[in-house]
Amino acid sequence: MDSSIISGLIGGVASVALCTYISKRVRTSQSVGKLKFGSFLVILAWCCLAFVGIAVWAFFNNADAWEKPSELYSIIGLFVGFGFASVYCFGEYFKVSGNFDTNGIDFTSPWTGRKVESWENLESIKFNSQANWYVLYFKSGKKIRLSSLLSGHGEVLEMLESKGFNF
Repeated sequence: MDSSIISGLIGGVASVALCTYISKRVRTSQSVGKLKFGSFLVILAWCCLAFVGIAVWAFFNNADAWEKPSELYSIIGLFVGFGFASVYCFGEYFKVSGNFDTNGIDFTSPWTGRKVESWENLESIKFNSQANWYVLYFKSGKKIRLSSLLSGHGEVLEMLESKGFNF
């Protein structure tokens, strides 16, 4: 088997194991009624940004890094891919937050804005296993996506389960 395939498989297994571990650790929040990403996401953002820095350094200071056009495309792909991942992780960490109680939820995201909904208007809950988040569907047509990496998501799910919702 090719070493790149083995490396990809090892990286995939490590990612799944790490996300599962973190998801279980952040299921409950330190602040009751609060939803916020933990330090893992900002550490990931800094790592992505550092990787972009290393690629930029290699691009400008190491002529061997891109002797062939395909290598140049690969380095540019690293700039774009890891740069996007860094911006996304910083956006999630600093801009995603929420509050909830027995009456409803107030959730803010840089991608979809602020949403304030009552639990009485909740129609259904579905788990998206590919994105590892729960999607809350409301009568207003709004959707709130609760990531499994969001601190306090378990408390929301337990409360909704006690209200009779199945997911």
